[in-house]
Amino acid sequence: MKKLHKLIVIQFSKSFIPTFLVVLFMLLMQFIWKYIDDLAGKGLSPWVIGQLMFYFSASIIPMVLPLSILLASIMTFGNLGETYEIVAAKAAGVSIWRLFFPLLGVIGLLGLFGFYTSNVLIPKANLKKGALLYDIRQQKPTLLIQSGVFFNGIEGISLRVKDKNSETGEMTDIVIYDQRSGGSKPIIITAEKGKMSLSKDKQFLFFTLYNGNRYEEMDKQQDYEKTYPHTTFSFREEQIIFDLQAFNFSRTDESLFKNHYQMLDIVQLNKGHDSLSNLIQVKLSGLKVSLNSYFHFNDSLRRNIKPIIDTAVKDSLLAHFDRFNQQLLVSAALNHARSARGYVDYAISDVGDTARIRNKFDMEWHRKFTLSVACIIMFFIGAPFGAIIRKGGFGMPLVISVIFYIVYHILSITGEKMVKTDTATAFSGMWVAILILTPIGILLTYLASTDSSLFDKASWKSAFMRLIFWVKRK
Repeated sequence: MKKLHKLIVIQFSKSFIPTFLVVLFMLLMQFIWKYIDDLAGKGLSPWVIGQLMFYFSASIIPMVLPLSILLASIMTFGNLGETYEIVAAKAAGVSIWRLFFPLLGVIGLLGLFGFYTSNVLIPKANLKKGALLYDIRQQKPTLLIQSGVFFNGIEGISLRVKDKNSETGEMTDIVIYDQRSGGSKPIIITAEKGKMSLSKDKQFLFFTLYNGNRYEEMDKQQDYEKTYPHTTFSFREEQIIFDLQAFNFSRTDESLFKNHYQMLDIVQLNKGHDSLSNLIQVKLSGLKVSLNSYFHFNDSLRRNIKPIIDTAVKDSLLAHFDRFNQQLLVSAALNHARSARGYVDYAISDVGDTARIRNKFDMEWHRKFTLSVACIIMFFIGAPFGAIIRKGGFGMPLVISVIFYIVYHILSITGEKMVKTDTATAFSGMWVAILILTPIGILLTYLASTDSSLFDKASWKSAFMRLIFWVKRK
């Protein structure tokens, strides 16, 4: 490898790796804050949180990789242009394409990594993330009892304490409503004070109460409405045991989520597309058969003969019936037509729902390839743009790369929404951003190879002065 090529690759790597990690961290924090309500107060272990962050990191690579390549490309060639190394290379007879050449292999490898990520890593990460996030959402909050607030975290139990000493664990003025027996009337327990302790395996909570009363209505006794039987007794000390197994973090079988379109690779998406297409055909065939049942006169001869003009003069069949029977026949025909119309509307809606699901499969299939192509397009936007503006560092390159990436992201999101609403095909919706940005990349590459002064203030000022002079002459 030539020294110049080696210099460019090293310069690009120094910009790409930190940018990739910083953007990955920022987007990861955004996703964590998005789900903070599901994570807070669940008593999750650091291992579970670490797993979730790892799966999120894998799933956001399609957002991180194009932006990192774009910013690193602008910074690399912006620095080379700012230090006049590009000018020196061109003076030595080295074209801009020769400067791009060593990074084409690197971008190609990153494109292959993007395809592998989209087709292999992301489906697995989405499956793991989806199952883990579902389990976290099902997890009950930790046992947190606050003073003056009813706590309903334990199934069948509602309790309140007036005051709680966080140092000693003692509580005063305790009220417990116990409905674990399943009766319509709860058991009411009051106590002056009490304290809590956990079993060694932390599966049970021991609630020791002092100086209290227990009240229970026996609503299943005979003549309850007349006698109102109940039991009441006082105690100096009583211990209530609560089962805490519902607070344990349990995992769900991941196979329950594996058929979602975001958790499939290309081969599985193709099979899903074929299955949904066959299902649509079956539903349309069933619609045709069902509609035939609404027509009682099935003339088989009419299908095999050519239509001819009927010139016979006929009167209405309704004229042979009295007015009352005419109304009955018309009403029956209208009801029959409404039933057929209602069935057709339902069938069309059902087929449309299936078609929209198939569109999501097609959309995910195209997504596997758009990331790789986006990496190449972002390079051919960033590299020539950096060579043109001749600005390195994080200032101007960061602003420009964010603008281009926002345009790319908005176009991608818009295309996806159009596909999901069945207003565009999967190809046009998923490739719209690439199709729009590709001409921009070609134009910038051409301007960089021809030493364009597109962003030179002096050239713009000169063009403006010539325009003013031309206007004055007119």
